Amino acid sequence: MPAAEKLRRLQSFSRAPPPNDDTSIVNTNLTQDSVRLLQNILAYHVASHPGSRVFGNEQGKGLKLVEASVRNRNGVLNGDESLDDLEATTVCELVVDQSMLNVHGTFAGACAAHIIDIATFSPLFALATVTGSDPSGFSISMNLVWHAPAVLGSTLRFVGTSLSCKAKVATARCEVYDKEKGTLIVSATHVVAPVRGLAVRGAPTQAHKSRARL
Repeated sequence: MPAAEKLRRLQSFSRAPPPNDDTSIVNTNLTQDSVRLLQNILAYHVASHPGSRVFGNEQGKGLKLVEASVRNRNGVLNGDESLDDLEATTVCELVVDQSMLNVHGTFAGACAAHIIDIATFSPLFALATVTGSDPSGFSISMNLVWHAPAVLGSTLRFVGTSLSCKAKVATARCEVYDKEKGTLIVSATHVVAPVRGLAVRGAPTQAHKSRARL
């Protein structure tokens, strides 16, 4: 299947609202169209739409893409690489607010896991913009290690890196840092199972499209 066909599902996502509506703020070696697509994908997965009641939207809607790159592990990109040749890195930032805290006043573990879920998919989607291979799917496992607490007002940097992206299994890692202090807060590895043909939330079904043509 041509790359354009594989990306059609991702390209159907709505345009991202703030803070992911400006491609110029992203430090990248990708095209502007690829960055815009990544921003739209990020916004879709935190359900950034008016009136959203999707789990974690309130905590995730401020997640901002600030860096995105794809490189050849063995040198310069030439357009002929396989998925195994490529490594993608994305950096997303998030300010810790009151709704993200546990009873002890620190960044809640469950909130960290939710944001890391998105931040580890992010580099896999960055690969998708180059290869046309959609990694959308379901989590198989996520291993997290907490190294230090984060407190109210901290700006966290979620550095996601692709490790492997196969047809049946994809893996990425993430390190979460306090932006000001440079302290490592959480590290994680996420394994996912890509699934073809996932429905797009809010998109008309084929039946609806057929009725619309009548």
